[in-house]
Amino acid sequence: MATECLYMLKIIRKLQDPVPQYVLGCLPAIATIGVAPWVDFMEKLIWLIRCLGCPFTGLFYTCCVKSDETSLCVYWLSSDRFIRSDNDNLITEIPNRPFGVHAMNIEQSVLMKACVAKASVLERLSSLASLYYILIGIVSEISRVVRPTICDEDWPSIPLALSWTLPAIYRRTIRNNLVAFDPNNILGNYQITVNKLAEHNKNDHYARVTFAALVSIVVPWITVLLAYFTPPIGFYCRSKYLSVLCSIWSFNSILALLSHLKGEKSVNGNGLFHAIFFICGVKIACLLFVLGLLSNQNTWWVGLFGNACDISSACKVAY
Repeated sequence: MATECLYMLKIIRKLQDPVPQYVLGCLPAIATIGVAPWVDFMEKLIWLIRCLGCPFTGLFYTCCVKSDETSLCVYWLSSDRFIRSDNDNLITEIPNRPFGVHAMNIEQSVLMKACVAKASVLERLSSLASLYYILIGIVSEISRVVRPTICDEDWPSIPLALSWTLPAIYRRTIRNNLVAFDPNNILGNYQITVNKLAEHNKNDHYARVTFAALVSIVVPWITVLLAYFTPPIGFYCRSKYLSVLCSIWSFNSILALLSHLKGEKSVNGNGLFHAIFFICGVKIACLLFVLGLLSNQNTWWVGLFGNACDISSACKVAY
């Protein structure tokens, strides 16, 4: 009992220490991937947590939606806000939202200008800060694979684990516009006219969806691969811990991809999937928080998960 109390006291004292810079530097990346124009704070928070639990959701918006004002705005509308006009001027509703593999030509409207605002310098610089820490984390982790490990160094897994946010950070940096106001409130009952997309233009949308799917499903596992080859080489505690994160991300991204291929009527998509992604997002946030505590305290791995996590034999003392 005394040992457990002492261990809990150490954890409390650790929580009082300053948060590592690379952890704070990664927060804008999470905010970037989960940006939403809704007014209600809880709706914004739910969407942010959902995007943290399902990488494909955030990457789809940043990679598969064009940068023009109209596309950025109408992405947040449900399918019943769109009407299709064919050559015979016959107006019909569309079954799915016109994005990704279901993309259609969207009528440009000056009303969309009321939904967007210019990205500020601060917003772009905050994204660049995340880019810096993620790239440094990647280089640092690779260096641990190719050179002797020093036990008292930070474990840079959090920036590396969030490397799948890089496309979103890049898009946020180069985009001049962002959706600042909820299009549902700005447009009222205005119906958006769409028409069939030319076949040669569909390939671009297919490629974008494929790219978003690969990044969200495959890229997170690079973290596990590097952790595996970091001395001591093998599938030990860190690799297993990161595998849990990556498994959640990949599984949810596959679900989101299948939901998109089937077709979605609202931005939230399938209600059950939306709930699953949110719950997983909460779990991911907790796992990342614990990983941040463990990042520079190798002894805590042993305290939490047993002697199987002891890597002292593979470490060399820094001089």
